[in-house]
Amino acid sequence: MKTMLSLVPVLMAAALQAYAQSPLAPLPPDGFVTLEQIVNDFATSDTQALQKYNGMRICVYGRVGQVTQADDEEGDPLAVFLQLPNRTTPDVKALFDQDFLPNSVVTVADNDSKATVQHADWNGNLSGGTSLVVTGENIAVRGTFDNFIAGDVVLKNSFKLSPAALAKKLAEHGLAND
Repeated sequence: MKTMLSLVPVLMAAALQAYAQSPLAPLPPDGFVTLEQIVNDFATSDTQALQKYNGMRICVYGRVGQVTQADDEEGDPLAVFLQLPNRTTPDVKALFDQDFLPNSVVTVADNDSKATVQHADWNGNLSGGTSLVVTGENIAVRGTFDNFIAGDVVLKNSFKLSPAALAKKLAEHGLAND
């Protein structure tokens, strides 16, 4: 009997450890997650989060913290970092490739506060300049999860949802449009 009683604390500790290692909430069928959710998933268990997001096409909604020229080997023109307020990492680094910005040139402000897109005509002449992303705004970026590197959740082949598509997606998930 004494042996059985001494096993109780061991069994309770094992049960608590199993509970603490329970799987992360599943990814919705449309792949929509908030920035807070994906950051929490990787902060909770990067191993489980890697399994959850590996190779998945996801849509992340959150605040733009920084906009830069991409520095990857594929030559993607733009990197947009989604960051939680008052927190610098982990964050989501969305790489926009040229396929999603056809016939255009992307420029980033010197202070990394916004990206502007200029479209080229058939002769290569650039026209106008449309603001694509501005720091501080809340956007939804759809991309393919590529990796988790040095605190960055990296998405490749990314694009920004249009305001109408964003409003619809937020309504579907019961979120307010900020």
